[in-house]
Amino acid sequence: MATTRVGTVMASAVALVISALALVVGAKAQEWGAPVWSDEFNSSVKGAPPDASKWTFDVGGSGWGNHELEVYCAAGAAMPAPCDATNPNAFQDGEGHLIIRAVRVSDEPAPAGTWTSARMKTLGLKDFQYGRMESCMKLPVGAGLWPAFWMLGTVGKWPDGGEIDIMENIPQLQGGDGGLGPTKVESTIHGPSSSAKGLFSLTQIHSLTEGQRVDATKPACHAYGAIWSPFMIEVYVDDWRKPFYIRTAADVPPEGRWVFNAAFYFLMNLAVGGDWPGPPDKSTPSPADVVVDYVRVYQAAAVAGPKLSATPVKINAGGVGETVLQVSAAMGSGLMYLSCTTESADYVCSVDSGNALNHSVVDFRTQATQTAKITLKRAPGHESKDVAYPGIRVTAYTVSGGESSIAIPIEGRLYSAAGRGERVQEVGDDFVEMVGIVHEESVGGVFEHFHAGGGDSGLE
Repeated sequence: MATTRVGTVMASAVALVISALALVVGAKAQEWGAPVWSDEFNSSVKGAPPDASKWTFDVGGSGWGNHELEVYCAAGAAMPAPCDATNPNAFQDGEGHLIIRAVRVSDEPAPAGTWTSARMKTLGLKDFQYGRMESCMKLPVGAGLWPAFWMLGTVGKWPDGGEIDIMENIPQLQGGDGGLGPTKVESTIHGPSSSAKGLFSLTQIHSLTEGQRVDATKPACHAYGAIWSPFMIEVYVDDWRKPFYIRTAADVPPEGRWVFNAAFYFLMNLAVGGDWPGPPDKSTPSPADVVVDYVRVYQAAAVAGPKLSATPVKINAGGVGETVLQVSAAMGSGLMYLSCTTESADYVCSVDSGNALNHSVVDFRTQATQTAKITLKRAPGHESKDVAYPGIRVTAYTVSGGESSIAIPIEGRLYSAAGRGERVQEVGDDFVEMVGIVHEESVGGVFEHFHAGGGDSGLE
């Protein structure tokens, strides 16, 4: 009789917990509106420099850490040599475009020659944190050419501040082994790591649809963009509704750190030669032009955190726990990142939404309900310790920064790695607070019941 009463109280308490922590709020579809910052390059004067209130320049020819050949020149500058103020490497064409131009200024040293180019940035003028970042560009194609549209963190030396490569292109390398060629682009995020290499890199190569080329005239340019939100980056070409690359904080390797919830600035450049693209040759066009139609930043309309619900985690005989998270939001509200954390380093929890691009993401572009499997297991190297199962918290983050969370309790009794069945940890205030159960007498009774007897491990 007492057992039945306790079980009923526990079920009621769990239902109250999950209902209270779901944070159900009205949501609306993902919308962007007009750009909050842009450069349309609409000067009517042919040869006009880029807007100095929006762009500044990196200058010099140090190889830029990649053994590149070009010397970067500021618009209208004659230094450093061989920059030419009368033939700038970055200018507006008077027809609504920015031109970033690489020029072979000498055939020496053979065979690659000497090149000038431009590398523009918004550092010190405008920083950004979250939004939809997009530029429409026509890229040059040729041996050794390396155009890029990217972002760097404003704090710390590279790679501590992070790097977001929205678009990079290099030629197909000789022999066809490696490289990209005119029908592919690459996107990468780089961040700091305690590994011997000192950084991590998460990369994806994308083939343009229907065999289109980066240098095609139809369309006049391709839109390369990233939707950047807390703990998640989506990258797309031409259609922001169809990302080909999604990376989240859950994808960072154990030695790495997610550093992308901070301010970043834009860079656009055309490098020549270097470790990745290889050297230019006699066939490389000079001048070689990146033609930029625009650079735009959009701010997402507010999308509130979704409704979350779940049954308690059930632990199997092997000590692994699972439950299914139900997630509801307005259809059209975009992608959302699900983060799963525990209050103990002895356990790890993971999310599997079944999404083909990223298992930590749920997709509300065309649906209003999603599910994700939540799994709890011992952390590597912690299998032999006698510790209690921890509380689990799942937090959902929307593209606008809205969030909601839910604490999911564990169903059963505490775990003994040695299988001795003794009480390895009392159910204390921390666990009660985590799951939100306030009926301490009932909770104590339930766990006292589950602790009683037994010499086996795991939950019953």
